[in-house]
Amino acid sequence: MLKVSNLVFWACLVFSLSCLVFAAEAAAPAFAGATEYGRLTVYSDVPGSDIYVDAKFVGQDRATISNIPIGKHYVRVVKDDKDIQTGIVEVKEGQETIIVAKQSEELRQRTRKPNQLAIYGSYTAVGYNFSPAVSGLSSFNFSAQPGLAAEIKYPLPVIDVNVDLGFVLNLPSTLQFYDLASATWHDGKVSLSSPYVCLSKELVRTGPFRVSVGGGFNYALYTPGGGVQLSIEPRLGYQGFVEIGRTVDQGQRFLAKLGYTSYAGKAAGVTDITSSGYFLQAGLAYTL
Repeated sequence: MLKVSNLVFWACLVFSLSCLVFAAEAAAPAFAGATEYGRLTVYSDVPGSDIYVDAKFVGQDRATISNIPIGKHYVRVVKDDKDIQTGIVEVKEGQETIIVAKQSEELRQRTRKPNQLAIYGSYTAVGYNFSPAVSGLSSFNFSAQPGLAAEIKYPLPVIDVNVDLGFVLNLPSTLQFYDLASATWHDGKVSLSSPYVCLSKELVRTGPFRVSVGGGFNYALYTPGGGVQLSIEPRLGYQGFVEIGRTVDQGQRFLAKLGYTSYAGKAAGVTDITSSGYFLQAGLAYTL
């Protein structure tokens, strides 16, 4: 009788342990050594818009993430600091989730490029050349000129370019010229300022940074200072530049412009004057 009881006891113990092991295995989570992925593609019908996924910049106008962990992700499409579309999307395993961001008419009105006023500090390094030569001389030394510039940018949305209307006011700089009467060199002061009109177009956009190129025409104003007597008729010149911009606040951008300029004039109706060289401008642009 005792032996039968022992057998029953051991049988019950083995059965109980088996049940516990089975229950533990059933309750144990599946092995999660490999992360499950899906595919996310975001399109924007607004040219020049930036795409962010989980607050990380992933591309412009179109972006595809081939291996993105499944689950919910925050997608934001923005242009010129204005949201076009934002929201939470869910990516499923082995499937492609496609988002198409469309701009509402109200947002379309708000995202049109505004007019801007830019204020620059400038530095211009040009020469003073003339033709025909006088007594074997065809140029004078002209030191670099610091100055200020103001510019209004008018966007033309149809062709996606800006019309830049501006004026550079340079401080007088030293001009070393030769006095035929005394056959000596001496210094004088001359400022070379100019109104200008240019067309510029944005070529590269990465996050808050913008790179544009442009060019146009200027109209040289040679203004004599102390020790110089000049009478130079202004002529049409030209200039070209590369401009880098960065958004620093809503409605405000930092701009830096590096370019080549060629000013032109005519002295006494006979002598052609050209002042060609490089210029650097840096400042802030404000939305009007």
